[in-house]
Amino acid sequence: MIKREAEPIQALDPRLEEIDCPVGGKSFYDGTTGLLFRHPRHYDEARGGILAETMGLGKTLICLAVVLATKGHWPQIPPEYSVNQHSTRSEVGSLVQMAAVAANRERIPWKGYLSQDLDRCRTALEQNAITYIIPPPETRRSRRPTTVSPGKTIRTCAATLIVVPPNLISHWKAEIEAHVEKDALNILYLDDGEAIWTPSTSNLLLYDIILMSKTRLVEEMLSCSFNSPLEDFHFLRIIVDEGHNFSTFGRTNNAVSALAKLHVERRWIVSGTPSAGLLGVEASTAIQETLEGTVDNDSRLIRDILEDRRSSGFEIASNINVRKSALQQELKDLEKLGSISMDFLNLKPWSNKRGNDAASWKQYIMPADGKRKPKSLASVLESLVVRHRIEDIEKDIKLPPLHNRTVYLEPAWHDKLSLNLFILNLAVNAVTSERVDQDYMFNFKNRASLNQLVTNLRHSGFYWTGFTKDEVTKSIDVSRKYMEHKMLSGKSEHESGELREGDFNFLLRAIQVGENILATPSWVAFSAAHELGLYIEDFPDDAREAWSLCQDEPSYPLIMGASQVTRAQHHVDTHLYASDPASGLAALGKSTMEKLWQSLQSEISKSEEQLDHDHHERSPMIKKRSPQKSKSVLISTSIQKPVTMNKRTISRVKANSSTRKHSTPNSNEAMLKDKNNAAEEQKKVSKPPALKSAMKSALKKPPVDSIDSSSVLSKTRLSGTASAKLSYLLDRVISLHASEKILIFYEGDNIAYYVAQALELLGIQYLIYTGSLSAERKSAYIATFNAIETFRILLMDVHQAAHGLHIAAASRVFFVNPVWQPAVEAQAIKRAHRIGQTKPVYVETLVLKDTLEDQMLKRRKNMTVQEHHKAEKSLLDDDVMAQLIKDADFIALLPEEMKDVRKQMAPLKEPQRLFGRVAVGMEGGDPDKDLIFPEGMKGLKGRKRKRVA
Repeated sequence: MIKREAEPIQALDPRLEEIDCPVGGKSFYDGTTGLLFRHPRHYDEARGGILAETMGLGKTLICLAVVLATKGHWPQIPPEYSVNQHSTRSEVGSLVQMAAVAANRERIPWKGYLSQDLDRCRTALEQNAITYIIPPPETRRSRRPTTVSPGKTIRTCAATLIVVPPNLISHWKAEIEAHVEKDALNILYLDDGEAIWTPSTSNLLLYDIILMSKTRLVEEMLSCSFNSPLEDFHFLRIIVDEGHNFSTFGRTNNAVSALAKLHVERRWIVSGTPSAGLLGVEASTAIQETLEGTVDNDSRLIRDILEDRRSSGFEIASNINVRKSALQQELKDLEKLGSISMDFLNLKPWSNKRGNDAASWKQYIMPADGKRKPKSLASVLESLVVRHRIEDIEKDIKLPPLHNRTVYLEPAWHDKLSLNLFILNLAVNAVTSERVDQDYMFNFKNRASLNQLVTNLRHSGFYWTGFTKDEVTKSIDVSRKYMEHKMLSGKSEHESGELREGDFNFLLRAIQVGENILATPSWVAFSAAHELGLYIEDFPDDAREAWSLCQDEPSYPLIMGASQVTRAQHHVDTHLYASDPASGLAALGKSTMEKLWQSLQSEISKSEEQLDHDHHERSPMIKKRSPQKSKSVLISTSIQKPVTMNKRTISRVKANSSTRKHSTPNSNEAMLKDKNNAAEEQKKVSKPPALKSAMKSALKKPPVDSIDSSSVLSKTRLSGTASAKLSYLLDRVISLHASEKILIFYEGDNIAYYVAQALELLGIQYLIYTGSLSAERKSAYIATFNAIETFRILLMDVHQAAHGLHIAAASRVFFVNPVWQPAVEAQAIKRAHRIGQTKPVYVETLVLKDTLEDQMLKRRKNMTVQEHHKAEKSLLDDDVMAQLIKDADFIALLPEEMKDVRKQMAPLKEPQRLFGRVAVGMEGGDPDKDLIFPEGMKGLKGRKRKRVA
C-alpha cells in the first residue's frame, strides 16, 4: 500500500495491447477503435486503491500500520496549483522560520523525530505549513465592474481521514486501543452522536488521524449553516471502510457529494466485498460443512472450490436464463467498480475530462453482446486491488479451526401445523383460482405478496402464530364449496376442464389437515394469544387451572404462554422469603388469564367491525366482479408481516450466579470463592472506567437462596416448548453458556424475541442486535458483549452482520434458519472467525428435516455462483426453488401425536427449574447500567453541538 502511495508506477494505457509489428519491433493496438500506435501511452497508477483483504484477516490493522509507517508525511501540492506558489517575505525571516519553510517544502516527516520539548521548533513548523491557492472559476466577460475573488487557500495536512459506518466507530477505537501504543498517534474522534463541532483549522494540524462516521462526514460537508474546516485542508490520505457503499454509477448521493468536496492525495477503499461478484473464496470456505471430527485443509478446500467454479462456468454456457442473469450481475459489478475508479480513486485515463484523452468505461470495460473484455479489466484490477493470497496468509497467521455443520431436527407437532397451514393456503389458492389470472398467488402481479408469504413460511420453521382459527375455518369452507360446485356442474370431477383427480385429492387432504389443526386446543390457544408455547411439569395443583392457556381441562404437562410463565415466575421470585411463596399464585393466574381473554375478545370485535366497514365501503366494486374472479380463498394473514409482541432488545433479569456457576446456593464458601475469582480476573487487566463499572455491577449482588426442597415450587420444571429448534437451542445454550459466549443469527425480529423470552425464564442475559437500534446502542452492544461476562448471548439479525463487525468473543455460532444467500452467511460467520479469535469456532445451522427449508438448503448447495446472483434478492427468482414451493406437500401428522400432549411438545434434554433461578430486584431497574457506551455517545444524539478550540 505504501509503495503504491509513494511511488505510483507508469502503467501502459489499459485500452492498448502490446503486439508484434510485422516489420519488427512493437506496436500498440486499441481493439475497440481499431487504431494502431507506434509509441505507447502511459498513465500514473492511482495513489491508493481497494484493500480487498479476506474477511476477518485484519484490514483495520493493515490500515493502522500504514498510518504509523507514514506518520508526519506531507502531501504534495497538486501539479495544476504548484505554479508561482513561493511567496516573497516582506522582511528577512529568522533562521528558524526559513528552516521550517524549507523542511515543509521538502515534505520532511518531522513529526516522528521532534520530541515534545522542542516546542519552538514544532510551533514554527506548524505555523509555516505549506499552502496553495485554488484560483476562482473564470467568469463571463462583462462591462460592469466585478470583484475578483482571491481564490481559496488550502493548507497541506499530514493527517489521515478515516470514514467508517456509524456502528464501526467503537470497533476502530477498540482496535486502536488494543494494538497502537499509547500516545503513538494523536486521534480525533468525530461521531454523529458527538456534541462538539470539528476543531478549528489551526488545531486540526495537530492530529494524525481524524476518525469519523459516514453520517458525520455528510453532515459536515453538506451543511448549509456553516463551512466545515475539513474543506480548508489537503489531507495526506483518506480511508473509507466498507467503501463499496459509496459507489454509484451515472448518479450521485450525499456520501459521494461529500467526498467530492475534500482535497486528498491518497485514497483507499476498504472492503472484502467491493462488489457482489468480486467475492473471494472465503465466502465458500466459511459456509463449507465440515465432517465430524475433521478439520479441512484450507488450501485443498480452496482448490476444490475454484475447480467447481470453473466447471460451473461451462455448465451455464448452455443455460440462456442463467447466462442472462450472470451478465446482468456482472454489469452491476462493473458499474460499481467504474464508479469507485472514476469518482473516488481518480484513476486515469477513466477519469480524464472530455477533450483530454477521455476514456469511456462503458466502451472499453463493460461487456458488449455478451462478450467480456478481459484484458482492460484485468489491467484495472491489477492496478487497484491489494489482497493477499490465502497460502501467503497461512504462513504468518493461523486462525483457530472453523467447524461448520448442519443439524437436522425432527419437526415438533406445532412446527408441522405451522408449515402445513402455509401449504394449505397455497394449495387451496392454486386449486380454487385454477392457477390463472390475478387470483392465483403465483401470478406475476402478486410477486410482492408472494415474497412476503415465502419469508413468513421460512420464519415458521422456527415458530409461528400468525394464523387465526377463523381463517383456517374459511379455507376449509371455501374448499368444500368449490368441490361441491364442481361436482354439481354435471361433469365428472376427473374430466378435462373440471377438477382434476390430483387437485380433488389435494383439497381433501387440505380439509383434513385444517380440521386436525382446529382440533388441537394448544394451537388454537397459541394463535389466539400470539404466545410462545411452553410445557410446564409439576405446576402447583391449586393454580393449574387458573394458569392454563387452554380453556378446556388443564393438560399434563401444563400448557402455558411464555408471557404468563414470566408473570408467574416473577410473582414467586419476588416472594421467595415469604412463608409461602406460592400464596396468591392461583388468584394472580385467574386475573391474568381473564384480562388476556378480555383483551383478545376486544381485538376480535374491533377487527370484525373493521371488516364490516371495509365490506360496506367496497360493496359496489365487489358487485362488478365476475363470479369466476371471486372464487379464490383469501390468504391475507400469510402475506402480512407478523406482529411483534415484544420490542425489548436487552434482558431485564439478572441471572442467579449459583445457577450459571453450578455452585451450592446456600454455600457461603462457594459464593465467596466465586466472587473472589471474579475480582481477581478483573484485576488482571487494566480496564476503562465504563468497563470497571459494568463488571462491578455484575459482581455486587450475591445469589439468592433457592426454594426449600420441601416446597412444591422446587419441583416445577420447564420440560419443553412448542418449537423443535427452540428446544434444541436452549439445550445447547444451557450446556455451553457458562464457558463460551454464543452468537445466534436470525431472520425476522419475532424469532429473536421468542428466543429472548425463553432465555429470560432461564435467567440468561442477552442482547438483541437489530436494524432498528440507534448507532450508539449498536456500538454499545458490541463493546459490551466483547468486553464483559454479564451478557452471554448476542442475538443478531443476519442481515446486520455484513458490515465489518468484530465479535471474536463468541466461539459458538447458531443459525436458527438456513440462510439463502451464501455471501450473507459467510459474512456472519466471519464476525466470530477472525483475527483476535483464540478458540475454535463451531457453527451450527438448524434445519427441520424433510421440509421446504431442507429442500432449500440442498438446492442452495448445488447452485452455481451465477445462479446465486440471479436469485440473490428472492429465492423465487430461482426456477427450481419456485417449483419446489409450488409442488410442496403436506407433512404427515401422526394420530398418536394428536391425542398425547407429551408427544406434541419438543422436550428439553433436561427439564429446567422454573422458580428461584432469577435474582430479585432487577425488574424495573435500569437495563442499560451494565452496557459500555463509547465515551461521549450515550444520550448525546440530538443535542446542540458546541464548538471547541
